[in-house]
Amino acid sequence: MNKAIITGANGFIGSTLVKKLVDNNVRVLAIDLSFTPSHLPESELVTKLETYIVSAEDLVNKIPQGEYDAFYHFAWAGVNGVVKADPIAQIKNIEMAAICMNACKQIRCKKFLCAGTIAEQSFLSLPNLTQTSGGMMYGVAKHCTHLILENYSKNIGQQFVWMQLSNIYGPGNRTGNIIGYTLGELLAGRNPSFGPAEQPYDFVSVDDTIEAIYRLGECETNHISYYIGSGCPRLLKDYLFAVGKTMNCPERIEIGKRPDDGIKYSYEMFNVTKIKADIGEYITKSFEEGIKETVEWQKNNQ
Repeated sequence: MNKAIITGANGFIGSTLVKKLVDNNVRVLAIDLSFTPSHLPESELVTKLETYIVSAEDLVNKIPQGEYDAFYHFAWAGVNGVVKADPIAQIKNIEMAAICMNACKQIRCKKFLCAGTIAEQSFLSLPNLTQTSGGMMYGVAKHCTHLILENYSKNIGQQFVWMQLSNIYGPGNRTGNIIGYTLGELLAGRNPSFGPAEQPYDFVSVDDTIEAIYRLGECETNHISYYIGSGCPRLLKDYLFAVGKTMNCPERIEIGKRPDDGIKYSYEMFNVTKIKADIGEYITKSFEEGIKETVEWQKNNQ
């Protein structure tokens, strides 16, 4: 891989991937709404483009000429907060993904890679629920995006990889996900509370996730969809107590204080057979090792 495009390039995943690509001497066109402040490395290999993604034609006109090997799409509005449950906002995200695939095809980029989420699997629980949360809307929107892009890629003849990301943690993560919430509460002197936490879950460090994402752009891929996981899922409560143990206060992890949200996961959803067959082993650290690094970072960046 010599040249790549990344949307959402100034975010947690995007900026970490930019650093990985630069370390591997890959030229990057970094696209985001703003780079103020910038989380990207200062390098002559990085070109920044601040823009809204409104149409394929507009985007193509703004992309510097050249042969690109990979187009990574991470831009997604409404990952956190009330917008996460807004169907109109989520539909616009689906449209943006289709626009980017269209642009990828127009510039003859070899491979289009789009970020999904394990939360997509929540749609399987939808028929059994009478009430849902913002996380369900987000998961359903990602699932719809996957289906639309897979169909569209086959329609226009564009090589496509859907990357279903797991729960990602690590230094630099300010997304407010379950690990961020847990550490934030503990460091603030409060007790984080959860539902029963009796179902399987999976967490992967950002460094290992980025390694897999990089290789999916670099390597020959034999499938359209890949789950990027640790290969060692556990019960959610086991992960949470591991966080508490790292903080020397496992007794402050309050399991069962909240009602069950009704979303069910199974161990089969966390299968990494396909991805390891195509890109090899990419996990370098255990959850306990990664959490120690994350705790130290969060203590220094409260």
